[in-house]
Amino acid sequence: MQIIPLGHEPYQEWIRRRLTTQGFALPAEPSSSPLAPYSFAADWQALGYASVVLDLKRATPEVSAERERDCRAHGLGYVDVAANWQAPGVQQGFALFVGGSDRALDGARPVLDALAPLPGAWLHCGPAGSGHFVATVFEALSYAFGLLWQAGWNAPGETPRTPDWNHFFSQQKELAANLLQLSRLYLQQHPVAETHDPWQLLALFARPAHQQNHYALILARLIELALGQGLALQAIFDSLSRPPQ
Repeated sequence: MQIIPLGHEPYQEWIRRRLTTQGFALPAEPSSSPLAPYSFAADWQALGYASVVLDLKRATPEVSAERERDCRAHGLGYVDVAANWQAPGVQQGFALFVGGSDRALDGARPVLDALAPLPGAWLHCGPAGSGHFVATVFEALSYAFGLLWQAGWNAPGETPRTPDWNHFFSQQKELAANLLQLSRLYLQQHPVAETHDPWQLLALFARPAHQQNHYALILARLIELALGQGLALQAIFDSLSRPPQ
């Protein structure tokens, strides 16, 4: 079955090559006017496959929910697919973070299996929008480790220097605040009634990802629990460390 590329981002070339090597038929160039029923998504970065749209463009939970409603109105399933689309994925496959209903995933599974390193080797994060959320969290954590490496890095032959820890911790604090805001936004989109203590949440998160009904939700709750308390304590320490007026 043919895949219809929607959009013209450069990274779609790596996706096209990967799918071609896996035996899928794709047009040589993305169509400027996609065929029905994909015409409503002409400005998206996505793949149309049978009755499912695989959304490749990062979005907030609200935007993902809106895109899913658009797809549903046209009788299509919606799956958000987040990855670091780079050239090595053509041969090795891409690490995919995926969100969508079970029915939509069933329709998109052949494409997801082809894009991933191995069939089934992709993470189902929860409902629509969860893939984009989890991918952003993982990238933020990787960036945090990168900042630590940069703080203590010296060029070959360079005299070792003392890291600027004040600047480093300021960067970490800003990153934590952004990550907490992102998690709270996700929790607003997916409110929960039940409560768990920290140990219960950790036990739930320790399960294999495929055994979790909503991986992204537990992740967001743990981030709010950890960073929310940490930033509150930091605010207290900052206020105590200020010189008296």
